[in-house]
Amino acid sequence: WTLEKIIVVFLLLTTSAVVAVWGANTLLSLRFDDGSDGSTSQPTPTFSPTQQPLDPLAKYSPAERARKERLRDRRQRLGIDENFYVSLVNQVFWENNPSLQRRSLTDEPEDTQLRAQWDKTAEQLLQKLTLLSSESRKKLGTYGGGDRDRWKVEVNKLNVSSRALYDLADAAFFQQFPEQESKNFIDQPIGQVWHAFVADKLSAILARSAFGKINFAPNTTTKTVSGNLRSSAGKVFIADLRQNQLMKVNLAANPQVLWSIYSPTGKYLFLEDSQKRSWSGELPESGFYEFVVVSRSSQPLSYQLTLNVENPTPTPSPTLTDTPTSEPTPTPTP
Repeated sequence: WTLEKIIVVFLLLTTSAVVAVWGANTLLSLRFDDGSDGSTSQPTPTFSPTQQPLDPLAKYSPAERARKERLRDRRQRLGIDENFYVSLVNQVFWENNPSLQRRSLTDEPEDTQLRAQWDKTAEQLLQKLTLLSSESRKKLGTYGGGDRDRWKVEVNKLNVSSRALYDLADAAFFQQFPEQESKNFIDQPIGQVWHAFVADKLSAILARSAFGKINFAPNTTTKTVSGNLRSSAGKVFIADLRQNQLMKVNLAANPQVLWSIYSPTGKYLFLEDSQKRSWSGELPESGFYEFVVVSRSSQPLSYQLTLNVENPTPTPSPTLTDTPTSEPTPTPTP
């Protein structure tokens, strides 16, 4: 072999290797580009800068921005879900402004005064929600019929009805939202607040702070219980009584203290949220009777409940006496 032939062979081999590598790369490229692996080719995503959302407070004045930030911070401290919070404020705001026909407010200058009113409504609602326990506030927006069923089972274990439980919740709820009386609000955002009050009253009953049992001392027929009710607070008393007993009950309290008396089955409502101060009559059922006292005042009020129960006096059986029979007088025979 001459030097020239060796150089030529080397160049040919080098060229072949380069071509082979290029061909392999091309095939690999085609394999992944033409979907020959059985999958459909997807375009390579391209990431281009997207316009970020504007600051929702950008158009507001410094004072309005600060006001809304304070509301946000307070809501977060109270542990209230944001979506529920907005729905609740919207409901109350629209009820107070029916002419808006549920129109959403804009960030334009023409809605400045309405936004201020919305924020004022939000501030008032947040203040009212501070009356709830932290646990109940966190569940706002999630309450439903399943909770009511569970609560009923729990109070029934103490021989307390769900009606009595709701009496306590109503007193607290309507003290804060009197405009909701006689309305069907259960499925509205404001109804979630009522549920939260029920949850707290249930806790108070289970803790015995809103529950008591009336027991008579041996050989006595009268029992008096008394106490103080905080603002919009209440208490449930139960007494195990018998059918046909004669009951007299009196309540000494401020007119803003209302009370109810329920029979064991709930069939008989002797008094319901009443300002009447006495009731008497023969009991139609045996079992635990409920006596519910609630305050509709913003100030503490005292009460005194006196219960008198007596067994009916047995009707004496008639005494049988022998009635003497007269013998006929014999008539003399002439």
